[in-house]
Amino acid sequence: MAQSGLGMLLRKLREARDLSSRELGQLADIDHTYIYRLETGEKQSPSSELMERLLRVLKAKPREVEMAQFMMSNEVNPDWVEHVLGTDLTAEMFEMGATMRHRGAGRPDMEAIAARVRKALEDDE
Repeated sequence: MAQSGLGMLLRKLREARDLSSRELGQLADIDHTYIYRLETGEKQSPSSELMERLLRVLKAKPREVEMAQFMMSNEVNPDWVEHVLGTDLTAEMFEMGATMRHRGAGRPDMEAIAARVRKALEDDE
């Protein structure tokens, strides 16, 4: 099964804290195999309580918490998640890019999506 956007976010946050999935599981009182399955996309739609515990232990910033909450009920391209984590895009911009529809056979690259989101917000001002 392909990695999910939520799984990508959790893995990146865990790695940033330099924790193994086993260590994260112990700190959050969650089975480490469940964390692994979330990260790989094998499991999806964790409970709000479980996500709250994980995000608290991972010391997620408000933007990352908003991203996780959005992904609990929306499928998001993991490449988009990884791209946004490396930028200054807000949670609102993340959601805009995640729900953007694309015409044609090819999908734009992540930087092109970010540019479209920024342009859309500039046009609103």
